[in-house]
Amino acid sequence: MSSTTSARRWRLLALPFLALAMAACGGGNDDAGQATGGGEAPSSGSEVVIEGFAFNPMDIEVAPGTTVTWTNQDSAPHTVKDNGDLFPESEELAKGDTFEFTYDTPGEYPYICGIHQYMKGTVTVS
Repeated sequence: MSSTTSARRWRLLALPFLALAMAACGGGNDDAGQATGGGEAPSSGSEVVIEGFAFNPMDIEVAPGTTVTWTNQDSAPHTVKDNGDLFPESEELAKGDTFEFTYDTPGEYPYICGIHQYMKGTVTVS
């Protein structure tokens, strides 16, 4: 077998591994838990994790009738407090506790942690 054929075969065998390595390096989270890569579009899930004194994702977009669930993964207690009059502030959430609210009406709904008011998020219903 010639060295040219051998080199070509080696490159063809290496392509799947290279593609896998490139896919593993893109996106993800940085050390602060913030999404990296892929832009600033809101998440379309209905789960929010409270971790590292932040809501993750910070902004989500849901359809009317969707129940959003916040789960505290911090050792510190947190609450979920609507910035308007949509729902009362949740009870203090210890690690592992959850709070749920169903969003029925389209609109943009900012919320905070009532204990750590620098923690902010938004639910957009569309």
